[in-house]
Amino acid sequence: MSQRIIVTGTGGRLGAAVARRLRERHRVVAWDRKALDLTRPELIRDHFGAVLFDTVIHCAAVTAVDYCERHPDEALAVNTDAPRLIAEICQERGARLIHVSTDYIYDGTLPGPRVETDPAAPLGVYARTKHNAELAVHAVNPAFLVARASWIFGPDRPAFVDTILQRCAIEEGCGAIDDKMSTPGYSADLAVYLEALALNPDARGAVNLCNSGACTWREYGQHALDLAAARGMAFKTKRLAPLKLAEMPGFLCERPVHTDMDTTRLAALTGMPIRPWREALEEYIATYYR
Repeated sequence: MSQRIIVTGTGGRLGAAVARRLRERHRVVAWDRKALDLTRPELIRDHFGAVLFDTVIHCAAVTAVDYCERHPDEALAVNTDAPRLIAEICQERGARLIHVSTDYIYDGTLPGPRVETDPAAPLGVYARTKHNAELAVHAVNPAFLVARASWIFGPDRPAFVDTILQRCAIEEGCGAIDDKMSTPGYSADLAVYLEALALNPDARGAVNLCNSGACTWREYGQHALDLAAARGMAFKTKRLAPLKLAEMPGFLCERPVHTDMDTTRLAALTGMPIRPWREALEEYIATYYR
């Protein structure tokens, strides 16, 4: 069924992929950061007030963890206050809301995989503002959906795997964190899942939005390196050295360690098998690293 859908954050990896996917079947209004300033509530109301819509998929956020530590007021405005207002607008208009959240709402102290009912214990400004957004959205309407994503990669903006490939091509002795676990998500796959969630009226509450499986940063980067090398790319670093999260210089904010996520509910709500992250990454490398 075709819907009228607003997608925010279309300058990012996820938002761009979602808008691209939905335009094939739906009437889409796509707003990036330049089009919609989430720090100005009056502009948010003006933008939404001028459009007819059935569903909002809110992908926009300030996601740089340490930036949020240095700019807590901006993080609060964009990551908490704006989603609350968008939820209120959706409620007033009788529309559905899918709010994209983060695996960082989990404290990550116990080995995963995390399920949606695990207690939240956010660490740092970014995590707290995203968790508070979840609470605010559900305070407006518990039937709205919060979709928790992590480690998103895709073609629209460079991600961790792209940075690793670029560095290893020109530097020797590159490494990656080997004691933090999570679950990558391919933006093209997540867009498919989000469309299915938007079309399912029973998709409410919270859902983990990612590919299936778990890995460390080093395993993630090494798999990308191996895939690209198999396609003929030359690298000065062929094996990533294991690094420890606690020894990383320059991190202002504590990161959760175990945030790999269970996808059982995502599969049930979408009616789809959830592709393993390794297969998704292989498709990405084969498509965009020729």
